[in-house]
Amino acid sequence: MERKLIILLSIPFFLFWHWFEPAARKNREGLKAYQQGKYDEALKDFLSAKGIKPDLPELKNNTASALYQVKKYQEALEEFSKIDPAKAKIPSGDFYYNLGNSFFRLNQFDKALESYKKSLISNPGDMDAKKNFELTLKKKQEQQQKQNQDQDKKQDQQQQQQQQEEKEKKHENIMQYLNQNEKEQMEKQKRKVTIVVKEKDW
Repeated sequence: MERKLIILLSIPFFLFWHWFEPAARKNREGLKAYQQGKYDEALKDFLSAKGIKPDLPELKNNTASALYQVKKYQEALEEFSKIDPAKAKIPSGDFYYNLGNSFFRLNQFDKALESYKKSLISNPGDMDAKKNFELTLKKKQEQQQKQNQDQDKKQDQQQQQQQQEEKEKKHENIMQYLNQNEKEQMEKQKRKVTIVVKEKDW
């Protein structure tokens, strides 16, 4: 899947933050680890900062980005969904691109397409979003084709089962007829055996 680096805000001291504030320090450490590809470490730092400042949308974005990188896509999606991109000062094109990636990884192709579409409306020149939109569309078509094939296979199996049941029922009916016929023949034989012949009076 073609994708660019998920946008992370450096949150430069959050305007009112001091460089020594614990949440700002943890966020900086997380960003450094993230840029070095140490996503588990980055996630730990972002979660630590978020524990101090849980309502900051910027930290939610950073946490979501790190969750995505460690392949915790459902958790990343849940975190992204809590973000108001305007409050987090994230360009809406980038925000919906990230959201689309999370939906894609969870095979929620319809929602991914919708997110990529919003990303492209906001930023029509984003080639990554365009490529991902096209890839997602292809994946959706493949998924639909597989579902159709599975449905056809299921219908074939049901039809074969029905034919087998009809065949077995037909055999059962024949056996019932033969058994009944055999019983009737045996009854006739019994009647023949039990007939008493009256001797002629001399």
